[in-house]
Amino acid sequence: MPEVPGAPGAPVLAASSSAPREYPQALRGPWFRWWRPLLGLVAIAGCLVVFFGAMLLYLLLLVVGQLAGVDLPDPSSLTDAWFVSPSGLLVTNLGLALGIPVAMVATWAQARRGGLVSSVLGRVRWRLLLGGLGVSLLLLVPLTLGSSILVSSLGLAGDAAPGADDASLWPLTPAAGWVALALVILLTTPLQAAGEEYFFRGWMSQWIGSLLRWRWLAVVVPAVVSAVLFAMAHGAQSPWLFADRLVFGLVASLLVWRTGGLEVAVALHAANNLLAFGLAIAYDGLADSLLITEVAPAEGAASISTTLVTTAVLLWWAHRRRPALVVPEPVEMVETAPMSPTYQAAPAAPASTSASVPAATAPMAGTASGPASDPAPMEKTVVEREPAKGETA
Repeated sequence: MPEVPGAPGAPVLAASSSAPREYPQALRGPWFRWWRPLLGLVAIAGCLVVFFGAMLLYLLLLVVGQLAGVDLPDPSSLTDAWFVSPSGLLVTNLGLALGIPVAMVATWAQARRGGLVSSVLGRVRWRLLLGGLGVSLLLLVPLTLGSSILVSSLGLAGDAAPGADDASLWPLTPAAGWVALALVILLTTPLQAAGEEYFFRGWMSQWIGSLLRWRWLAVVVPAVVSAVLFAMAHGAQSPWLFADRLVFGLVASLLVWRTGGLEVAVALHAANNLLAFGLAIAYDGLADSLLITEVAPAEGAASISTTLVTTAVLLWWAHRRRPALVVPEPVEMVETAPMSPTYQAAPAAPASTSASVPAATAPMAGTASGPASDPAPMEKTVVEREPAKGETA
């Protein structure tokens, strides 16, 4: 064991010897045990119990209110028109944003560090998030509008596409009350996108990755599983729409892995949804956008191509900023063992009693009187002392 400098027994800083862990295996640290992933599942189950408990409580209040003659909103009477209203969109987005605290609670329950779900540094890297959002918007806006015009001009667009009838994006036909819808979308859509990323690319990917010992399996398996479940969570859909969402889930996992956190994936997701909802409001097609179940093959291919191009640029942009890709090794206090006592050489005897050969005639090493390879032997000096009181001589 290497000697540690410092005072005897003083604590020193030492780095952990655990292997570097990328984002998918961030929860598989030196403290990992087989039962820890079960704690994450218990936390998710607890959050679901709280959610359904709140729903049951509201139903109970609804019954009591009806008996007391008080009218409360009845969830069973909600229509599609309510979901595309400002209040319905607000409730929907904030409900999906709950994925953020749920993922953080489950991560804390498993690893005692809820911030690891955000990034390998245990926190949100805001410059990476905001910069990624800007880059995504700069790319998605021209690519989306250009592909929409191209597909429409070729007569390959579906009925719900903006400008499908005349291959033009002008004039705009905004929905009634578009200002309130725009405010809700602008303020809550980033939270909705972050909630989905925190749950699927965050907690779910890390939970699966913590079960896998091998690095590449921990990268590929969580990406595929989370992408499939992410696409399926959007309900019934055509093959091209499912493929579009599946590809988005896969490239989002790629961004998370190659940047060490969720920031760039959240930025891409938020920019995509902001643009999609913005176009839907501009052409009074919010209901079709939210409840969409199919797209034309050309539209699906164009959307997938746009996503792939944007992802490639984001990877290049993020690589130039050199984000942290592995969990930093913790620095911990280590107690050092007391150092052994130092034995000092006995003091030399006076020159008059220690040398039997006069100094003037004694040969010295390296001189003509004696070879350098055979130095003169040094005399041993024994220093005797009187025994202390009570000590045997």
